[in-house]
Amino acid sequence: HLSIRRQRQMCKETAQEEFAAQLGMHRTQLGHIEQGKKDCRLSTIIRIATALDVPASSLLTSAGL
Repeated sequence: HLSIRRQRQMCKETAQEEFAAQLGMHRTQLGHIEQGKKDCRLSTIIRIATALDVPASSLLTSAGL
């Protein structure tokens, strides 16, 4: 699964609910993506990476993809 939660914590982003709202998605959707319970589109990965100010590849690399 993607390392969004770790990246979010390292970047000192706000709570999951606030971060999800910033991304325009529901908190549970973000939670499922973070936990690897739900796949997401590349466009969603790019949107998350942009919000975290990290390269999208860093989310994929640390997830072992």
